[in-house]
Parts: sequence; structure tokens; C-alpha cells
Amino acid sequence: MAKRHLSLILPDAAAVFANELNRALWPDALHKILNKARFQPDSRAYYPHLLALFSESNQAAGLPIAQLRGGSINSLCADPCYLHPDRDQLLLFYRDLDITLEEAHAFANRIQPLLEKFQGRLQVISAEEWLLDLSDSPEVNFSPKEGLNGLPVSDKLPQGAQANDWIRLWNEIQMLLFECPENQAREQAGKVPINSLWFWGQGSLQALRSWPNVSGDDKVLAKLASESDSVYHAVVSAYQEIAGKQAIHMLKFEVEQDWQKQLDDLLDNWLLPAFQALRRGQLKELDIIIPEWGRYRLTPLKSWQLWK
Repeated sequence: MAKRHLSLILPDAAAVFANELNRALWPDALHKILNKARFQPDSRAYYPHLLALFSESNQAAGLPIAQLRGGSINSLCADPCYLHPDRDQLLLFYRDLDITLEEAHAFANRIQPLLEKFQGRLQVISAEEWLLDLSDSPEVNFSPKEGLNGLPVSDKLPQGAQANDWIRLWNEIQMLLFECPENQAREQAGKVPINSLWFWGQGSLQALRSWPNVSGDDKVLAKLASESDSVYHAVVSAYQEIAGKQAIHMLKFEVEQDWQKQLDDLLDNWLLPAFQALRRGQLKELDIIIPEWGRYRLTPLKSWQLWK
């Protein structure tokens, strides 16, 4: 029988956990629990953590997010973004673009002719998630966009035998979208322009590990659960609903919302019940994974340490 284990993954929570000033605002119970845990720094973003949890070898091979979006092994994620010139560098912004589905289709239709020489077809999966279907897999390594929001991209451009072709395409897309009618309308409405695409997420899925319980409202998580024959629930509100199972739960942290309430909910619904389950021997291990920050690991023995 597999040991009872909970991996609790909290995307976008690094701002709360990594910043020393923000840690001073934690509830006392959160300090108590995490001070007893063994902390391992880990700068990986959300998707690498997620794929590692499902990987049979415990090492995810690439980031095949395009395939998880429904593409083939030759597909790429081709997501709309805003590149902001800052002195001698470009900063990438892909979050909170406030792009409508109608705008997404308009931009995609405008860009599509540039993709003909690559035999590519652009699909709009959702307003901010697009897919580029190709007849052959490009001989290029692309950098994932995760963790790059607001950062320079000069050392994240395509690399490989066909890199120059893709960098040229990237520049052509920027020139095409510069002051196009859709972006003029966006700027008049006080929105940032959509002036490029970010290509990433190539690769193929490897053998996946199955979990008795996977939960959390996330499309990639749901797809991984389906591909691995795991039991999946989009909505689980508290630890008691999955107690006694080997489980992954994803709990989104909304940075723009009330942090204190979210931390209180995290404690009341997940951390305190799981902590008590550790002490009673009903849970053998609790992993709290904060993408772009690290991992807190608690065992029954650690939960009883009096000097922490």
C-alpha cells in the first residue's frame, strides 16, 4: 500500500512566502507549522513542479505543454504577450493582458500569413493560450514563459539549428503588430498592446505516474490526471475530503486578492487538518510546494519536534 502523502502545490504564492516583509504578516499557526518543516529552495516554476510530480522517473523531460493543450508532438504554445522596451532590453509581460476572445482571433488572423512559410496553423485555445500546429518539429530550443513575467528576455531567445529563422519570425510579428488597428484600439482603451507571441512548450509526454487523487481547478493538471489515469476532481475544498489518500492538490493563490483571508483559508482547510493528521499518524508526509521559491516537507516526527 502506498504511503499516505499529500503534495500541496500553491502557484503564484512565492510573493507571500519568499518576501521577508510579507512573512512577518503570516498567522502564528503558519509560522509554527513551517518552522517545523524541512525547507528546500527550488526556483522552478509551476509547470516543471507539476510535471515532476507525475513523472515516473521523478524527472520531467521537457515541458510538453503544447501537447497537454491538445496539440501534437510538433506543436508549440504561441501565447500573446507584451514586450516592453526598457533602455537596451526587452521585458516580457504575459499576465493580466485583459485580452478578449474576439481580439485574440483578430490578432491570430493577422499573424497567420507570416506562418505559411513554416507550414504552421495558429489556433486560439483561449484568449491568452494559443497553439501553433506545425508539420515538423523545429530544430530549436524555446524557453518557457513561466517565471519570466516582467523580466528581460535577451538570454531566453530561441537556440538551435533553426534559431535564426524563429528570431526573424519573432521580429516580423512585432513589426506587423506595431500600431495595427487592434492595438490602437487597445491603447485608446488604456490597455497594453499585444505586440508579440512567445513560443514555448514543445516536447512529448513521457510515462506518467498515476495518483489516487488529483484535485484543483487547472486545465494542465486535469490533462495530466487524464493522461496518467489518475482520479481527478476539479473542486475539493478541504483536506478532510481527500484524507487517507495519496494525493496532489493545487490551490491557486490570487496575489491581487486579500492575502490574510487566503492564508487563513489555507490554514483552516488544509494545513491545520493535515498537520493534525501527521501527528496522529494518519498522514506520512506533507509537501508544501511554492513554485519559484521552494518546498516545505513535514513528517510525523518533524511535527512533534518541541524545539521548533
